[in-house]
Amino acid sequence: MMTILRRSAPYLAGIGLILLLFAFAAQVLSSGPKWLPEVLLSLGVILITGYALLRPRDVMAALTGRQARYGGNALLLSIAFLGILATINVLSTHHHKRFDLTAGKQYTLSQETIQILDRLQKPVQVTAFFTPGDPRQTDVEDLLKEYAYHSDKFTYKFVDPEQHPGEARRLGVTTYGVLVFQQGDRRQQTYGIDEEDLTSALLKVTSDKQKTIYFTTGHKERDPQSFQPAGYGNVGRMLGQDNYRVKMLNLVTITGTIPSDAAAIVIASPRIPFTPDEVDKLSQWLESGGHLMLLADPPTKPDADDPMTAFSDLLKRWGIQFRNDIVLDPASAFFGDAASPLVTRFSYSTITKDLSGLTTFFPLARSIEVLNPAPKDVTVTPIIKTSSESWGETDLSHQPHYDKDADVRGPLVLAATVEYGERGTRMVIFGDADFASNNVLNSVRGAFGNGDLFRNSVNWLTEEKELIAIGPKKPQMHIMPPLTPAQQNTIFYGTAVFLPLTILILGGVVWWRRR
Repeated sequence: MMTILRRSAPYLAGIGLILLLFAFAAQVLSSGPKWLPEVLLSLGVILITGYALLRPRDVMAALTGRQARYGGNALLLSIAFLGILATINVLSTHHHKRFDLTAGKQYTLSQETIQILDRLQKPVQVTAFFTPGDPRQTDVEDLLKEYAYHSDKFTYKFVDPEQHPGEARRLGVTTYGVLVFQQGDRRQQTYGIDEEDLTSALLKVTSDKQKTIYFTTGHKERDPQSFQPAGYGNVGRMLGQDNYRVKMLNLVTITGTIPSDAAAIVIASPRIPFTPDEVDKLSQWLESGGHLMLLADPPTKPDADDPMTAFSDLLKRWGIQFRNDIVLDPASAFFGDAASPLVTRFSYSTITKDLSGLTTFFPLARSIEVLNPAPKDVTVTPIIKTSSESWGETDLSHQPHYDKDADVRGPLVLAATVEYGERGTRMVIFGDADFASNNVLNSVRGAFGNGDLFRNSVNWLTEEKELIAIGPKKPQMHIMPPLTPAQQNTIFYGTAVFLPLTILILGGVVWWRRR
Protein backbone atom coordinates (compact mmCIF):
# COMPACT_ATOMS: atom_id res chain seq x y z
CA MET A 1 0.00 0.00 0.00
CA MET A 2 2.81 2.41 0.92
CA THR A 3 4.56 1.59 -2.34
CA ILE A 4 1.45 2.52 -4.34
CA LEU A 5 1.11 5.79 -2.46
CA ARG A 6 4.77 6.69 -3.10
CA ARG A 7 4.28 6.06 -6.82
CA SER A 8 1.14 8.18 -6.84
CA ALA A 9 2.75 11.01 -4.84
CA PRO A 10 3.73 13.15 -7.94
CA TYR A 11 0.14 13.00 -9.17
CA LEU A 12 -1.12 13.99 -5.75
CA ALA A 13 1.26 17.00 -5.76
CA GLY A 14 0.04 17.99 -9.22
CA ILE A 15 -3.58 17.80 -8.11
CA GLY A 16 -2.66 19.87 -5.04
CA LEU A 17 -1.15 22.65 -7.20
CA ILE A 18 -4.26 22.68 -9.38
CA LEU A 19 -6.45 22.98 -6.28
CA LEU A 20 -4.35 25.93 -5.09
CA LEU A 21 -4.87 27.65 -8.44
CA PHE A 22 -8.62 27.03 -8.23
CA ALA A 23 -8.66 28.42 -4.70
CA PHE A 24 -6.90 31.60 -5.85
CA ALA A 25 -9.29 31.98 -8.80
CA ALA A 26 -12.36 31.47 -6.59
CA GLN A 27 -11.09 34.09 -4.14
CA VAL A 28 -10.32 36.69 -6.82
CA LEU A 29 -13.52 36.16 -8.79
CA SER A 30 -15.66 35.79 -5.65
CA SER A 31 -17.51 32.95 -7.36
CA GLY A 32 -19.28 30.09 -5.61
CA PRO A 33 -19.92 29.71 -1.89
CA LYS A 34 -17.74 31.67 0.54
CA TRP A 35 -16.30 28.44 1.97
CA LEU A 36 -15.09 27.12 -1.41
CA PRO A 37 -11.70 28.93 -1.55
CA GLU A 38 -10.83 27.78 1.98
CA VAL A 39 -11.74 24.13 1.24
CA LEU A 40 -9.77 24.07 -2.02
CA LEU A 41 -6.78 25.68 -0.31
CA SER A 42 -6.86 23.15 2.54
CA LEU A 43 -7.07 20.15 0.18
CA GLY A 44 -4.24 21.49 -1.96
CA VAL A 45 -1.96 22.02 1.04
CA ILE A 46 -2.78 18.50 2.36
CA LEU A 47 -1.91 16.85 -0.98
CA ILE A 48 1.37 18.75 -1.38
CA THR A 49 2.31 18.00 2.23
CA GLY A 50 1.51 14.32 1.57
CA TYR A 51 3.91 14.31 -1.35
CA ALA A 52 6.67 15.74 0.87
CA LEU A 53 6.05 13.06 3.53
CA LEU A 54 5.88 10.16 1.04
CA ARG A 55 8.98 11.13 -0.95
CA PRO A 56 11.24 13.17 1.36
CA ARG A 57 14.42 12.29 -0.58
CA ASP A 58 13.05 13.80 -3.79
CA VAL A 59 12.13 16.97 -1.90
CA MET A 60 15.62 17.23 -0.34
CA ALA A 61 17.28 16.62 -3.68
CA ALA A 62 15.15 19.31 -5.29
CA LEU A 63 16.00 21.75 -2.52
CA THR A 64 19.76 21.08 -2.41
CA GLY A 65 20.60 20.17 -6.01
CA ARG A 66 22.20 22.31 -8.70
CA GLN A 67 18.85 23.01 -10.34
CA ALA A 68 17.52 24.23 -6.98
CA ARG A 69 20.47 26.59 -6.61
CA TYR A 70 19.87 28.02 -10.07
CA GLY A 71 16.19 28.25 -9.33
CA GLY A 72 16.90 29.95 -6.01
CA ASN A 73 19.08 32.56 -7.72
CA ALA A 74 16.37 33.18 -10.29
CA LEU A 75 13.81 33.49 -7.48
CA LEU A 76 15.95 36.01 -5.60
CA LEU A 77 16.48 38.07 -8.77
CA SER A 78 12.73 37.98 -9.44
CA ILE A 79 11.95 39.08 -5.88
CA ALA A 80 14.52 41.89 -6.14
CA PHE A 81 13.05 43.03 -9.47
CA LEU A 82 9.53 43.03 -8.04
CA GLY A 83 10.80 44.94 -5.00
CA ILE A 84 12.34 47.62 -7.22
CA LEU A 85 9.09 47.94 -9.16
CA ALA A 86 7.10 48.21 -5.91
CA THR A 87 9.49 50.90 -4.58
CA ILE A 88 9.22 52.91 -7.80
CA ASN A 89 5.44 52.60 -7.69
CA VAL A 90 5.29 53.85 -4.07
CA LEU A 91 7.62 56.77 -4.81
CA SER A 92 5.69 57.75 -7.95
CA THR A 93 2.42 57.69 -5.98
CA HIS A 94 3.70 60.18 -3.39
CA HIS A 95 6.04 62.21 -5.63
CA HIS A 96 4.57 62.14 -9.12
CA LYS A 97 4.70 64.72 -11.90
CA ARG A 98 2.21 65.16 -14.71
CA PHE A 99 3.26 66.40 -18.17
CA ASP A 100 0.96 68.00 -20.72
CA LEU A 101 2.30 67.23 -24.20
CA THR A 102 -0.68 68.60 -26.15
CA ALA A 103 0.05 71.45 -28.57
CA GLY A 104 -2.30 73.92 -26.89
CA LYS A 105 -1.59 72.73 -23.31
CA GLN A 106 -5.20 71.56 -23.17
CA TYR A 107 -4.77 69.77 -19.85
CA THR A 108 -2.71 72.47 -18.11
CA LEU A 109 -4.57 74.69 -15.68
CA SER A 110 -4.12 78.45 -15.92
CA GLN A 111 -1.94 80.21 -13.39
CA GLU A 112 -5.03 81.96 -12.00
CA THR A 113 -6.69 78.63 -11.19
CA ILE A 114 -3.51 77.23 -9.63
CA GLN A 115 -3.17 80.30 -7.38
CA ILE A 116 -6.79 79.91 -6.23
CA LEU A 117 -6.18 76.22 -5.46
CA ASP A 118 -2.98 77.06 -3.57
CA ARG A 119 -4.81 79.39 -1.21
CA LEU A 120 -7.55 76.91 -0.27
CA GLN A 121 -7.78 76.76 3.52
CA LYS A 122 -10.80 74.46 3.84
CA PRO A 123 -11.71 71.31 1.89
CA VAL A 124 -13.84 71.69 -1.24
CA GLN A 125 -15.93 68.72 -2.39
CA VAL A 126 -17.29 68.60 -5.95
CA THR A 127 -20.17 66.27 -6.79
CA ALA A 128 -20.74 65.79 -10.52
CA PHE A 129 -24.14 64.43 -11.54
CA PHE A 130 -23.74 62.58 -14.84
CA THR A 131 -25.50 59.52 -16.22
CA PRO A 132 -23.34 56.63 -17.49
CA GLY A 133 -22.45 57.10 -21.12
CA ASP A 134 -22.61 60.91 -21.03
CA PRO A 135 -19.86 61.95 -23.49
CA ARG A 136 -19.02 65.02 -21.37
CA GLN A 137 -18.07 63.00 -18.30
CA THR A 138 -14.62 62.04 -19.58
CA ASP A 139 -13.63 65.67 -20.28
CA VAL A 140 -14.97 66.82 -16.91
CA GLU A 141 -13.15 64.05 -15.04
CA ASP A 142 -9.85 64.85 -16.80
CA LEU A 143 -10.21 68.47 -15.74
CA LEU A 144 -11.18 67.66 -12.15
CA LYS A 145 -8.13 65.39 -11.88
CA GLU A 146 -5.95 68.42 -12.63
CA TYR A 147 -7.67 70.43 -9.89
CA ALA A 148 -7.19 67.59 -7.38
CA TYR A 149 -3.54 67.19 -8.47
CA HIS A 150 -2.76 70.79 -7.49
CA SER A 151 -4.51 70.75 -4.09
CA ASP A 152 -5.10 67.98 -1.56
CA LYS A 153 -8.05 70.01 -0.26
CA PHE A 154 -9.93 69.56 -3.55
CA THR A 155 -11.83 66.29 -3.96
CA TYR A 156 -14.55 65.15 -6.33
CA LYS A 157 -16.90 62.27 -7.04
CA PHE A 158 -19.36 61.31 -9.77
CA VAL A 159 -22.94 60.39 -8.94
CA ASP A 160 -25.58 58.88 -11.22
CA PRO A 161 -28.75 60.84 -10.38
CA GLU A 162 -30.93 57.97 -11.58
CA GLN A 163 -29.29 55.46 -9.25
CA HIS A 164 -28.99 57.92 -6.34
CA PRO A 165 -31.98 60.31 -6.54
CA GLY A 166 -31.74 61.01 -2.81
CA GLU A 167 -28.28 62.53 -3.20
CA ALA A 168 -29.54 64.70 -6.06
CA ARG A 169 -32.49 65.95 -3.98
CA ARG A 170 -30.24 66.66 -0.99
CA LEU A 171 -28.08 68.98 -3.10
CA GLY A 172 -31.02 70.52 -4.96
CA VAL A 173 -30.11 69.00 -8.34
CA THR A 174 -33.01 68.55 -10.77
CA THR A 175 -31.20 67.90 -14.05
CA TYR A 176 -28.20 66.05 -15.48
CA GLY A 177 -24.74 67.45 -16.11
CA VAL A 178 -24.58 69.61 -12.96
CA LEU A 179 -21.49 70.08 -10.77
CA VAL A 180 -22.07 71.09 -7.16
CA PHE A 181 -19.17 72.75 -5.31
CA GLN A 182 -19.36 72.53 -1.51
CA GLN A 183 -17.29 74.09 1.24
CA GLY A 184 -18.88 73.56 4.62
CA ASP A 185 -22.48 74.73 4.37
CA ARG A 186 -21.87 76.79 1.23
CA ARG A 187 -22.84 75.45 -2.20
CA GLN A 188 -22.44 76.62 -5.76
CA GLN A 189 -23.79 74.90 -8.89
CA THR A 190 -22.45 75.17 -12.42
CA TYR A 191 -23.55 73.66 -15.70
CA GLY A 192 -20.34 74.62 -17.45
CA ILE A 193 -17.62 72.03 -18.01
CA ASP A 194 -14.75 74.34 -19.01
CA GLU A 195 -11.97 75.49 -16.68
CA GLU A 196 -13.41 79.00 -16.75
CA ASP A 197 -16.75 77.78 -15.40
CA LEU A 198 -15.23 75.49 -12.77
CA THR A 199 -12.83 78.15 -11.48
CA SER A 200 -15.67 80.67 -11.29
CA ALA A 201 -17.75 78.24 -9.19
CA LEU A 202 -14.72 77.52 -6.98
CA LEU A 203 -14.21 81.24 -6.40
CA LYS A 204 -17.84 81.81 -5.47
CA VAL A 205 -18.00 78.93 -2.99
CA THR A 206 -14.73 79.88 -1.26
CA SER A 207 -14.90 83.69 -1.20
CA ASP A 208 -16.27 85.20 1.99
CA LYS A 209 -17.21 88.50 0.35
CA GLN A 210 -18.34 89.49 -3.13
CA LYS A 211 -16.85 92.80 -4.20
CA THR A 212 -18.76 95.30 -6.33
CA ILE A 213 -17.46 96.96 -9.50
CA TYR A 214 -19.41 100.04 -10.63
CA PHE A 215 -19.49 101.15 -14.29
CA THR A 216 -20.54 104.75 -14.75
CA THR A 217 -23.47 105.52 -17.04
CA GLY A 218 -25.23 108.58 -18.38
CA HIS A 219 -22.43 109.72 -20.73
CA LYS A 220 -22.71 107.06 -23.48
CA GLU A 221 -19.97 104.94 -21.88
CA ARG A 222 -19.25 101.32 -22.79
CA ASP A 223 -22.00 99.18 -21.26
CA PRO A 224 -21.02 95.96 -19.38
CA GLN A 225 -24.52 94.62 -20.07
CA SER A 226 -24.37 95.18 -23.84
CA PHE A 227 -23.18 92.54 -26.29
CA GLN A 228 -23.10 94.90 -29.25
CA PRO A 229 -19.67 95.11 -30.98
CA ALA A 230 -18.66 98.24 -29.05
CA GLY A 231 -20.16 97.06 -25.75
CA TYR A 232 -18.48 95.57 -22.71
CA GLY A 233 -20.74 92.55 -22.22
CA ASN A 234 -17.82 90.11 -22.33
CA VAL A 235 -16.02 92.17 -19.70
CA GLY A 236 -19.11 92.12 -17.46
CA ARG A 237 -19.46 88.37 -17.84
CA MET A 238 -15.75 87.87 -17.13
CA LEU A 239 -15.95 89.92 -13.93
CA GLY A 240 -19.00 87.94 -12.82
CA GLN A 241 -17.04 84.72 -13.28
CA ASP A 242 -14.33 86.20 -11.05
CA ASN A 243 -16.98 86.59 -8.33
CA TYR A 244 -17.46 90.32 -8.73
CA ARG A 245 -20.86 91.99 -8.57
CA VAL A 246 -21.21 94.37 -11.53
CA LYS A 247 -23.49 97.41 -11.11
CA MET A 248 -24.21 100.65 -12.94
CA LEU A 249 -23.60 104.06 -11.36
CA ASN A 250 -25.03 107.39 -12.46
CA LEU A 251 -23.22 110.07 -10.50
CA VAL A 252 -25.93 112.64 -11.23
CA THR A 253 -28.44 110.70 -9.12
CA ILE A 254 -26.14 110.55 -6.08
CA THR A 255 -27.02 113.12 -3.46
CA GLY A 256 -24.31 112.13 -1.02
CA THR A 257 -21.07 110.23 -1.44
CA ILE A 258 -20.20 107.35 -3.75
CA PRO A 259 -21.58 103.98 -2.48
CA SER A 260 -19.43 102.51 0.26
CA ASP A 261 -19.46 99.04 -1.33
CA ALA A 262 -17.63 100.29 -4.45
CA ALA A 263 -14.44 98.25 -4.68
CA ALA A 264 -13.63 100.07 -7.93
CA ILE A 265 -15.28 102.39 -10.45
CA VAL A 266 -14.79 101.98 -14.21
CA ILE A 267 -15.28 104.94 -16.57
CA ALA A 268 -15.17 103.40 -20.04
CA SER A 269 -14.78 106.01 -22.79
CA PRO A 270 -17.56 108.55 -22.17
CA ARG A 271 -18.67 110.48 -25.26
CA ILE A 272 -20.43 113.21 -23.26
CA PRO A 273 -18.33 115.22 -20.75
CA PHE A 274 -18.87 114.71 -17.03
CA THR A 275 -20.26 117.70 -15.16
CA PRO A 276 -18.01 119.55 -12.71
CA ASP A 277 -20.15 118.24 -9.84
CA GLU A 278 -19.63 114.62 -10.97
CA VAL A 279 -15.88 115.12 -11.34
CA ASP A 280 -15.78 116.69 -7.87
CA LYS A 281 -17.47 113.61 -6.36
CA LEU A 282 -14.91 111.36 -8.04
CA SER A 283 -12.05 113.58 -6.86
CA GLN A 284 -13.21 113.47 -3.24
CA TRP A 285 -13.63 109.69 -3.46
CA LEU A 286 -10.10 109.26 -4.80
CA GLU A 287 -8.69 111.52 -2.09
CA SER A 288 -10.26 109.20 0.49
CA GLY A 289 -8.64 106.09 -1.02
CA GLY A 290 -10.90 105.18 -3.97
CA HIS A 291 -9.95 102.89 -6.85
CA LEU A 292 -10.65 104.08 -10.41
CA MET A 293 -10.14 102.75 -13.94
CA LEU A 294 -10.38 105.36 -16.68
CA LEU A 295 -10.40 104.35 -20.34
CA ALA A 296 -10.29 107.08 -22.99
CA ASP A 297 -10.56 106.90 -26.78
CA PRO A 298 -8.98 109.62 -28.95
CA PRO A 299 -11.18 112.24 -30.61
CA THR A 300 -12.30 110.93 -34.00
CA LYS A 301 -12.58 114.33 -35.68
CA PRO A 302 -10.11 117.25 -35.68
CA ASP A 303 -12.60 119.74 -34.24
CA ALA A 304 -14.53 117.32 -32.00
CA ASP A 305 -14.89 118.13 -28.34
CA ASP A 306 -12.82 115.90 -26.12
CA PRO A 307 -14.86 114.44 -23.21
CA MET A 308 -11.60 113.79 -21.37
CA THR A 309 -11.05 117.51 -20.92
CA ALA A 310 -13.40 117.34 -17.94
CA PHE A 311 -10.84 115.15 -16.15
CA SER A 312 -7.77 117.28 -16.95
CA ASP A 313 -7.44 119.01 -13.59
CA LEU A 314 -8.21 115.83 -11.65
CA LEU A 315 -5.58 113.80 -13.55
CA LYS A 316 -2.92 116.52 -13.28
CA ARG A 317 -3.22 116.40 -9.49
CA TRP A 318 -2.24 112.74 -9.78
CA GLY A 319 0.68 113.33 -12.15
CA ILE A 320 -0.83 112.29 -15.45
CA GLN A 321 -2.78 113.63 -18.45
CA PHE A 322 -4.07 112.55 -21.88
CA ARG A 323 -2.56 113.89 -25.08
CA ASN A 324 -4.89 114.94 -27.89
CA ASP A 325 -3.47 112.56 -30.49
CA ILE A 326 -3.81 109.18 -32.18
CA VAL A 327 -0.96 106.72 -31.72
CA LEU A 328 0.51 105.35 -34.97
CA ASP A 329 3.07 102.55 -34.90
CA PRO A 330 3.89 101.19 -38.38
CA ALA A 331 6.78 99.12 -36.99
CA SER A 332 4.52 97.09 -34.67
CA ALA A 333 0.96 97.11 -35.96
CA PHE A 334 -1.96 94.69 -35.89
CA PHE A 335 -2.09 93.21 -39.42
CA GLY A 336 -0.37 96.27 -40.82
CA ASP A 337 -2.82 98.80 -39.37
CA ALA A 338 -0.56 101.53 -37.99
CA ALA A 339 -3.46 102.92 -35.93
CA SER A 340 -3.67 99.63 -33.99
CA PRO A 341 -0.38 99.39 -32.07
CA LEU A 342 0.72 95.86 -31.21
CA VAL A 343 2.50 95.33 -27.89
CA THR A 344 4.40 92.15 -27.04
CA ARG A 345 6.81 93.46 -24.40
CA PHE A 346 5.53 94.89 -21.16
CA SER A 347 7.01 97.01 -18.41
CA TYR A 348 7.21 94.93 -15.25
CA SER A 349 4.29 95.45 -12.89
CA THR A 350 1.89 93.36 -10.87
CA ILE A 351 -0.65 93.71 -13.68
CA THR A 352 1.62 92.65 -16.55
CA LYS A 353 3.97 90.18 -14.87
CA ASP A 354 2.00 87.17 -16.19
CA LEU A 355 1.44 88.53 -19.71
CA SER A 356 4.88 87.50 -20.95
CA GLY A 357 4.55 85.63 -24.23
CA LEU A 358 1.15 87.16 -25.02
CA THR A 359 0.21 89.91 -27.45
CA THR A 360 -2.06 92.90 -26.89
CA PHE A 361 -3.24 95.48 -29.40
CA PHE A 362 -5.03 98.81 -29.06
CA PRO A 363 -7.22 100.01 -31.96
CA LEU A 364 -7.29 103.81 -32.20
CA ALA A 365 -5.46 104.71 -29.01
CA ARG A 366 -4.25 108.02 -27.60
CA SER A 367 -1.05 108.49 -25.67
CA ILE A 368 -0.65 109.34 -21.98
CA GLU A 369 1.79 111.91 -20.66
CA VAL A 370 3.43 111.21 -17.31
CA LEU A 371 4.13 114.54 -15.63
CA ASN A 372 7.58 115.10 -14.20
CA PRO A 373 8.10 115.52 -11.35
CA ALA A 374 5.20 113.54 -9.96
CA PRO A 375 3.18 114.98 -7.07
CA LYS A 376 4.48 114.19 -3.59
CA ASP A 377 3.85 110.60 -2.40
CA VAL A 378 2.28 109.69 -5.77
CA THR A 379 3.80 106.87 -7.84
CA VAL A 380 3.02 106.76 -11.57
CA THR A 381 4.11 103.58 -13.39
CA PRO A 382 3.78 103.16 -17.18
CA ILE A 383 2.78 99.54 -17.90
CA ILE A 384 2.11 99.57 -21.68
CA LYS A 385 4.40 101.30 -24.18
CA THR A 386 4.63 101.38 -27.96
CA SER A 387 7.80 100.89 -30.00
CA SER A 388 10.39 103.62 -30.59
CA GLU A 389 9.17 103.95 -34.22
CA SER A 390 5.71 105.15 -33.13
CA TRP A 391 4.45 108.69 -32.81
CA GLY A 392 1.38 110.56 -31.65
CA GLU A 393 -0.36 112.09 -34.67
CA THR A 394 -1.91 115.43 -33.68
CA ASP A 395 -3.13 116.72 -37.06
CA LEU A 396 -5.95 114.53 -38.30
CA SER A 397 -6.80 116.75 -41.26
CA HIS A 398 -4.12 115.38 -43.61
CA GLN A 399 -2.37 112.14 -44.52
CA PRO A 400 -0.63 110.92 -41.33
CA HIS A 401 3.10 111.52 -41.15
CA TYR A 402 5.53 112.35 -38.37
CA ASP A 403 5.93 116.06 -37.73
CA LYS A 404 8.77 116.69 -35.32
CA ASP A 405 7.42 120.13 -34.39
CA ALA A 406 3.91 118.95 -33.47
CA ASP A 407 4.01 115.19 -32.84
CA VAL A 408 5.63 113.23 -30.02
CA ARG A 409 7.99 110.40 -30.97
CA GLY A 410 7.67 107.03 -29.22
CA PRO A 411 7.94 105.02 -27.13
CA LEU A 412 4.52 106.31 -26.03
CA VAL A 413 2.63 105.32 -22.91
CA LEU A 414 -0.73 103.64 -23.58
CA ALA A 415 -1.50 102.58 -20.00
CA ALA A 416 -0.24 103.54 -16.56
CA THR A 417 -1.00 102.97 -12.90
CA VAL A 418 -1.19 105.61 -10.18
CA GLU A 419 -0.74 104.91 -6.47
CA TYR A 420 -1.02 107.14 -3.46
CA GLY A 421 0.41 104.97 -0.72
CA GLU A 422 -0.67 107.00 2.30
CA ARG A 423 -4.38 106.72 1.56
CA GLY A 424 -4.46 103.60 -0.61
CA THR A 425 -5.65 105.40 -3.74
CA ARG A 426 -5.22 103.38 -6.93
CA MET A 427 -5.88 104.24 -10.56
CA VAL A 428 -5.38 102.48 -13.89
CA ILE A 429 -5.44 104.80 -16.91
CA PHE A 430 -5.79 103.52 -20.50
CA GLY A 431 -5.49 105.56 -23.66
CA ASP A 432 -7.86 103.16 -25.38
CA ALA A 433 -11.20 101.50 -24.64
CA ASP A 434 -11.61 99.39 -27.79
CA PHE A 435 -9.04 96.82 -26.64
CA ALA A 436 -11.61 95.31 -24.23
CA SER A 437 -14.72 95.69 -26.42
CA ASN A 438 -16.88 92.74 -27.46
CA ASN A 439 -15.72 93.17 -31.04
CA VAL A 440 -12.06 92.71 -30.10
CA LEU A 441 -12.48 90.02 -27.45
CA ASN A 442 -14.70 87.95 -29.76
CA SER A 443 -12.30 88.18 -32.68
CA VAL A 444 -8.96 87.44 -30.99
CA ARG A 445 -8.15 84.35 -28.93
CA GLY A 446 -5.22 82.21 -27.97
CA ALA A 447 -2.04 84.28 -27.67
CA PHE A 448 -3.84 87.63 -27.37
CA GLY A 449 -3.99 88.93 -23.81
CA ASN A 450 -6.43 91.85 -24.08
CA GLY A 451 -8.99 90.20 -21.80
CA ASP A 452 -6.32 89.18 -19.29
CA LEU A 453 -4.96 92.73 -19.23
CA PHE A 454 -8.38 94.15 -18.31
CA ARG A 455 -9.03 91.41 -15.73
CA ASN A 456 -5.62 91.86 -14.11
CA SER A 457 -6.15 95.63 -13.94
CA VAL A 458 -9.45 95.22 -12.08
CA ASN A 459 -7.92 92.65 -9.74
CA TRP A 460 -5.03 95.01 -9.00
CA LEU A 461 -7.45 97.83 -8.26
CA THR A 462 -9.45 95.67 -5.85
CA GLU A 463 -6.27 94.15 -4.36
CA GLU A 464 -7.19 90.59 -5.33
CA LYS A 465 -3.61 89.39 -5.74
CA GLU A 466 -4.55 85.73 -6.17
CA LEU A 467 -6.57 86.56 -9.28
CA ILE A 468 -3.86 88.52 -11.10
CA ALA A 469 -2.82 85.86 -13.59
CA ILE A 470 -3.71 84.45 -16.96
CA GLY A 471 -7.35 83.45 -17.06
CA PRO A 472 -8.58 79.98 -18.06
CA LYS A 473 -8.17 79.08 -21.72
CA LYS A 474 -11.01 78.26 -24.04
CA PRO A 475 -10.76 74.75 -25.54
CA GLN A 476 -9.37 74.84 -29.05
CA MET A 477 -10.49 72.68 -31.95
CA HIS A 478 -7.75 71.43 -34.27
CA ILE A 479 -9.14 70.31 -37.63
CA MET A 480 -6.80 68.24 -39.77
CA PRO A 481 -6.73 69.52 -43.36
CA PRO A 482 -7.61 66.93 -46.06
CA LEU A 483 -4.68 64.92 -47.41
CA THR A 484 -3.46 65.54 -50.93
CA PRO A 485 -3.39 62.59 -53.39
CA ALA A 486 0.41 62.46 -53.07
CA GLN A 487 0.19 62.25 -49.26
CA GLN A 488 -2.47 59.53 -49.47
CA ASN A 489 -0.29 57.47 -51.84
CA THR A 490 2.74 57.92 -49.57
CA ILE A 491 0.83 56.65 -46.52
CA PHE A 492 -0.73 53.70 -48.41
CA TYR A 493 2.40 52.43 -50.17
CA GLY A 494 4.59 53.11 -47.13
CA THR A 495 2.44 51.07 -44.71
CA ALA A 496 0.74 48.48 -46.95
CA VAL A 497 3.55 47.76 -49.41
CA PHE A 498 6.98 49.08 -48.46
CA LEU A 499 7.01 48.04 -44.77
CA PRO A 500 5.83 44.40 -45.32
CA LEU A 501 8.18 44.07 -48.32
CA THR A 502 11.13 45.26 -46.22
CA ILE A 503 10.38 42.64 -43.55
CA LEU A 504 10.14 39.88 -46.19
CA ILE A 505 13.45 40.89 -47.74
CA LEU A 506 15.22 40.93 -44.36
CA GLY A 507 13.75 37.54 -43.53
CA GLY A 508 14.95 36.17 -46.86
CA VAL A 509 18.47 37.48 -46.26
CA VAL A 510 18.59 35.87 -42.81
CA TRP A 511 17.31 32.55 -44.22
CA TRP A 512 19.86 32.59 -47.05
CA ARG A 513 22.77 33.13 -44.63
CA ARG A 514 21.65 30.33 -42.32
CA ARG A 515 20.87 27.91 -45.13
